[in-house]
Amino acid sequence: MGARHTRALTRPLAAAALGLALTACTPLVVGGAATGVGIANGHRSAAAVVDDTLIKFRAEALISARRNLHRDTHVDVTSVNGLVLLTGEVGNAQNQARVLRLVRSLHGVRRIVDQLRLAPPSSFASRLADSWITLRVKSALVADGLDATHIKVVTAHRVVYLLGIVPKALGDKAALAASVIPHVRSIVELFQYQP
Repeated sequence: MGARHTRALTRPLAAAALGLALTACTPLVVGGAATGVGIANGHRSAAAVVDDTLIKFRAEALISARRNLHRDTHVDVTSVNGLVLLTGEVGNAQNQARVLRLVRSLHGVRRIVDQLRLAPPSSFASRLADSWITLRVKSALVADGLDATHIKVVTAHRVVYLLGIVPKALGDKAALAASVIPHVRSIVELFQYQP
């Protein structure tokens, strides 16, 4: 799939995802797989939210378009304010470098946090366990009185990543809430702090 076709495909998908996400955290079916779409908009403009959505969809489309890369990898892309978190598995260092090159080429990417593992794609059971941890962390944030729309939670291999634009005190409180969830191996704070 060429760059023109990728752009033509990702814009409508991103617009649809944004429309759904602005109304609620809604399941979105893309390419036959349901994925949760939620927006950690916090203190971001609508344009920044759209840019992050486009980065995610374009990166995933570029990876999927490379048959040998797509077959050997499981990559999740999360973008918040141009900070791109890559989690998942790649079969070898060459494929990891290819994924990083593809993502780096996208407009709007300010920084990449590479948390890809050199391993075969994770099992469904492992991904389900990570999804359960993410749900538990989000519930803990709400229970602690935090506005969960300001914080994006991603879990990979029982490591919880927290992203968003928040005051430091709120980020610290979110990390503490996440740290008491059973089976969490570690917490990685990728917040962009407000003064």
